[in-house]
Amino acid sequence: MGSLMLRTTTFRRITMGVAVGTLLLLSPPPVEAASPPPSVPAGAAVPARISLTCGTSVNPNTLSRPETITSTRIGRATVSLRDGHRGGRIYLWARITGARRGDTVRLDWTDFGLGGRRHQCSATVHTGSDQHTVAAQYMQSGGDHREFRACGHHGGVTRCTRWMP
Repeated sequence: MGSLMLRTTTFRRITMGVAVGTLLLLSPPPVEAASPPPSVPAGAAVPARISLTCGTSVNPNTLSRPETITSTRIGRATVSLRDGHRGGRIYLWARITGARRGDTVRLDWTDFGLGGRRHQCSATVHTGSDQHTVAAQYMQSGGDHREFRACGHHGGVTRCTRWMP
């Protein structure tokens, strides 16, 4: 009787280990911990991330005078924060180049002083080696403004540009 109970307990442990291992393998890659932009004063409350939407879904390909503001490398891929213009307004978006299928690019932006909200919008590379997010409008109200950064996940590594502007 003791031998049957030992085999059952061992079988349960193996089954549990396989289940946990499978969950770990299938879970999404870790995302870099959120850090507030440098303009947040020490000790100030950091707004919660409440919006994972892509805003007004402005296609960056419809913007004029596109340019890269800042970028960072992740292995062979490059993640860039870009801006462009339309109707007298400035829009920003994230782009990854030199990526592989399944890699992701993400645009983070904050509304510090403009309601204290944090937003994220991401896109996945499905074909080719380049992908961009939709663009979000730069906003300013008095001395407060939106700040942006671009993040990418490539080769198991997540890296972000510095916060701008």
